[in-house]
Amino acid sequence: MNPQQASKTDNIILVEDDAELAGMVKTFLTSEGFQVNWIDNGTDAVEQILLEKPDLVVLDIMLPGMDGIEVCQQIHRHGNCPVLMLTAKDDDLSEVASLNMGADGYLNKPVRPHILLAHIKALLRRSSNTSLQEKTDRHVIEVQDLQINQEAYQLYKSDEEIHLTSGEFQLLSLLAQQAGRPMSRDLLYQQIRGIEYDGMDRSLDLRISSIRKKLDDDIPPYQYIKTVRGKGYLLAVK
Repeated sequence: MNPQQASKTDNIILVEDDAELAGMVKTFLTSEGFQVNWIDNGTDAVEQILLEKPDLVVLDIMLPGMDGIEVCQQIHRHGNCPVLMLTAKDDDLSEVASLNMGADGYLNKPVRPHILLAHIKALLRRSSNTSLQEKTDRHVIEVQDLQINQEAYQLYKSDEEIHLTSGEFQLLSLLAQQAGRPMSRDLLYQQIRGIEYDGMDRSLDLRISSIRKKLDDDIPPYQYIKTVRGKGYLLAVK
């Protein structure tokens, strides 16, 4: 396999208690030009991630010491390091919990190497992009009673601050930049993930549901984020 070198040596922390799987993933990612540090338990992972501040974390859910969802919650209290969850558990509750705790991506095992690589590169591209305020002349977008501060990554509903994960905030910001106009799932997914929508990933819809719930707007007809049949989603201007 010919290494596909990254623009810099991106540092990835792999948290996985299956030694055989971890060895294969580490060997593959190293061959692709990444620096990979492997940790086999959740307790040590939190300390090491906060110390090293890696470019990305690949995190299993089922871990000794502390499960991956709790690890994700802990590290996002101190920063916005991208997290890609890997799990053998194929259930909606695990996916919802992971995304609510700040995970930026979610893949079920077994994961094909090129799929894993595509998701990692997409998350790294998103992380290294210039901040969202450079995409618009306005740092603060006001829609209805929402104030979306793209520079500070803050959302206010009237005078109340609403706490979103980094992925939720990016999604809401994209909708806010096109407020009043529908944006397709394909476009939103490509903007957020950097790869084409495969028609199967439900993370976008789960984030929409989470944002609605945090805005106290999760019962139709929705006041803020509306579903436009055959078109996608839009942030209503009034």
